[in-house]
Amino acid sequence: MTTMTASTTTPSRSNAHASLTSRAMHVFLFELKSQLRPFLIGTVTLLAVAVLLLAGAYPIYRDSKSSVEQVIDGFPPQFAALFGVNDDVFSFGGFYRFSSLYLMLTMAIMACAWGLAVFGREKRAKATDFLFVMPMPRGAIYAAKLAAGLTMVVVASLAFLAAVALTYTRFRDDSTATSIALPRLILAASSLLGVGVLFLAFGALTAVLLRRIRSVSGIATAFGVFGFMLVSLPEMTGEDKYRIISPFTWFNVSEALDHGRYEAGYLALAAVVAVACLAAGAVAYVRGEVRAE
Repeated sequence: MTTMTASTTTPSRSNAHASLTSRAMHVFLFELKSQLRPFLIGTVTLLAVAVLLLAGAYPIYRDSKSSVEQVIDGFPPQFAALFGVNDDVFSFGGFYRFSSLYLMLTMAIMACAWGLAVFGREKRAKATDFLFVMPMPRGAIYAAKLAAGLTMVVVASLAFLAAVALTYTRFRDDSTATSIALPRLILAASSLLGVGVLFLAFGALTAVLLRRIRSVSGIATAFGVFGFMLVSLPEMTGEDKYRIISPFTWFNVSEALDHGRYEAGYLALAAVVAVACLAAGAVAYVRGEVRAE
């Protein structure tokens, strides 16, 4: 009799687990399908910015070196330091260093928007109560949504790395004095993955905490531009301590290009902040009250 109970209990638990996995997968695929258009638009925009800068602007800079040098000499030192405009801009690696801030800005806005859209969908549609009566735990819903967001960030980052690599093979430097090895360039370009995950976490936490989300693009743009502006603090003041509040500088492209590595302390800081935001979002999502709309 005991044997019969055990044998019937085990299949029921297995079926329940399989059912939960199936529902979580359904939420994951639903979010990917719902975000397909914004994802494609964002990814194409990121690739277009990369191609315009690295395949469009870089050859012009390189072929007009003397004229550009005259312009650079007229820049105030603080302005040149902020935007990475210096003699190194005439090499492919140096121009990527100059372009990286704008590429990070694009990725930050995209990833934050995805986080806001995925985790704020039900609030914007005023259907939060329907979501939480689904036959699956809130934690599983949150995990499935997070998996969808991370998938978009990873796929967009891989597409970007492929575009950078292809552009490098076409426009790389012939001079051994200024050339940059492809592995270091790919490592530097991988900074966009870190920025994407970090700002996805910002967007997810914001979506969970806000009662209403009126404009995904407006909030995401504000996050991205604020991150862009914070870069000016360490660059303009020359004080490295301000990097601790400047997320873009946590992924030091210059360190990757020059030394083939990132700074472990700042990578750890980025990881802690991202995990903390996602964990806080999970707690708020699971324990949050469902407001009647």
